[in-house]
Amino acid sequence: MARRLHAPVLSAALVLGVGLTALLTGCSDGSSPAPSASSSSSADGSQDTGSTPGGDQTSDDSATSGTGNGSGVEDPGTIDWAAVTQQGIAGAGGGSVVSVSGAGDSWTVVVVGPDGSETQSVVSAALGRVTSGPFPKAVDAATGTADLARATAAKTDAATAATTALQTVSGSKLSALTLGGTAAAPVWTASVTAGGTTSTVTVDGLTGAATAS
Repeated sequence: MARRLHAPVLSAALVLGVGLTALLTGCSDGSSPAPSASSSSSADGSQDTGSTPGGDQTSDDSATSGTGNGSGVEDPGTIDWAAVTQQGIAGAGGGSVVSVSGAGDSWTVVVVGPDGSETQSVVSAALGRVTSGPFPKAVDAATGTADLARATAAKTDAATAATTALQTVSGSKLSALTLGGTAAAPVWTASVTAGGTTSTVTVDGLTGAATAS
């Protein structure tokens, strides 16, 4: 009799143990995917949100880069020629301007030093500073000496000559200004354009008188 009663008790214990094991296994399997899926979804969402604005901002910056000088300005309404030329002189470490050329915001200023050597720098009219250079400009000794003699004798500087040339041809824009002539009679020659027509304006380096042709 005792042996017959013992078997059902063991069977019941085994059934209960198996049931508890299955229940614990089910709880463990159900809890793992939930945080994993939530974490993955959150990470994906934050990456997508962060990358889109970044791309848009890069595109906007490149769209407003202007001439590459960093000013974002293609064509300033007015140009302070005194500031442009003085920045060229500062970049060269001193001297006198013998030519200015360019367009819009970007101007190459050539300066002759007291020893006849020449330096060129690119100046942003909008920023009012040198954005490239200064670089040595290759000229032979005779040219450097002649440029220095003309610049020393001239009473009309590059900024004044540029302003005078633009006033001589109404509504014009400057493209180039060069000091020529001789030490006894220095002359600024300017190329200006108005209404699609290019004119040459000469400005006397001693008197400042201008003539357009």
